[in-house]
Amino acid sequence: MTALRRLLPPLLVLPAMLMVPAVAFAHAEGTISYEFPLPIWMYAMGGAVAVLVSVPVAMVARPGRDRLSQNVYRPIARLHLGAIGTVLATLVLIDVILGGLFGSTEFISNPAAIVIWVDFWVGLGVVSALVANIWDFTSPLSALVRRVDGGLADRGAAATAYPERLGMWPAVGMLIVWAWMELCWPKGVEPRVIAIFILGYLAVQVLLSALFTAEVWLPRGELFTAFARTLARMAPLELYVTEPAGPCLARSCSDDDDERRGCPACWQAADRWHRGLRLRLPGAGIHREAPLPRGGAAFVVALLATVVFDGFSNTDRYGQLANWLYDNGPVWLRAHDSTQKTILMVAIAGGFALVYYLIAWLIGRLERSSASIAATRYAPSLIPIAAVYFIAHYLTYLVIYSQFTPGDLADPFEREWVPDYDVWTHLPSTLVWWLQVGLIVAGHIVAVFQAHRIALAHERPPRRVPTRSAALRHAPLTALMIAYTAIGLWVLAQGIKASA
Repeated sequence: MTALRRLLPPLLVLPAMLMVPAVAFAHAEGTISYEFPLPIWMYAMGGAVAVLVSVPVAMVARPGRDRLSQNVYRPIARLHLGAIGTVLATLVLIDVILGGLFGSTEFISNPAAIVIWVDFWVGLGVVSALVANIWDFTSPLSALVRRVDGGLADRGAAATAYPERLGMWPAVGMLIVWAWMELCWPKGVEPRVIAIFILGYLAVQVLLSALFTAEVWLPRGELFTAFARTLARMAPLELYVTEPAGPCLARSCSDDDDERRGCPACWQAADRWHRGLRLRLPGAGIHREAPLPRGGAAFVVALLATVVFDGFSNTDRYGQLANWLYDNGPVWLRAHDSTQKTILMVAIAGGFALVYYLIAWLIGRLERSSASIAATRYAPSLIPIAAVYFIAHYLTYLVIYSQFTPGDLADPFEREWVPDYDVWTHLPSTLVWWLQVGLIVAGHIVAVFQAHRIALAHERPPRRVPTRSAALRHAPLTALMIAYTAIGLWVLAQGIKASA
């Protein structure tokens, strides 16, 4: 049985791999012409089959031990890595704002554009999903608003009660605005616009954090905190507290829990020697950490939808759709490309949300609960999918453009202080392709397993042994995950020439 379990991961990925021989050269390079011997839909279905095969495995597999190590925090507790990271991040932020306001207007020559859109946005997602949530401990904004909180508390100022019905909806709105700036608004990549946006964003966040307290507002309304904490549920490193210092300041943990997992607020409030950091299985945070608040499902779906839209907007099919709208749409739409992109982004994001809500409604019928409860309950199982799409789509973008960062930070005003240096742009296309396909298929398999764990946890009465009824209840969600696999691989493969 042990040998079989070790063989399962490669067996599950094998169907997808068999469908993608030398095709790698086409996607990563873009300029290399390659005639794929099979229809694209066939290899996409190969990935979907790999995910489908994981379903019966998830049904028969017993929930194992999620923790892979003991506490690894104590050896590094005295290093103050968070404080060092905050100082460095603050210096970079100052450089970015000054460079954005007074530096070059070119994207690759200005730290505001490169650092914010490449290193920060993409790098934060990659590190949060593959390592851990470090944003809560290095963010200059978080450090500032927590100091403001302390000052207000010393003066006896009372915080305003946060409306629980809002949940994470402010972060959802900010995510949509952020995606629109990146994908639809041409001025969104201009350095000066970025710098002004940062200053306005910081001011608003400080004000609202002071109003509701930092620990309550940050995970619900600060986009990047919500983003990092969401993807960090996928990460292999887990924060935990053995002896909480008191009630959860973020109001996201149960005060009855002897060990609070994945809560930066409780972790920072605890005594240093009661803090913990340990290895766990990737994706284990999905079922081990506190449930998502209201709006959390919408945040995950919106993140997934906007990344898929970004990939789709670079395909020939998108160009054909845009041309059709240009020829057949209203006259005013022809002169406003950003409006056209906005409409298509909203349509795709709305379509994702509608399909997920319908799936949640079906699950709710099977579980005899409401669609909103089912949507919130199973939304964390989509986090691995959103994470792997994000990484697969932006991986080459991060590797190539981040090479401009040292020069831009050292010379934010482009005064030629830094000698020219070569940028390595030729990535091994075979490696890129295998990483993308492997990430997407593996992420969907993790999602299937986590959906089954969530279903098991809500069985009445609770059972430790997996049951068919649990698998049946989340079968609609599994079908959606299989469809996402095919869609994601199809979008990645649009640069490939394939037989009909």
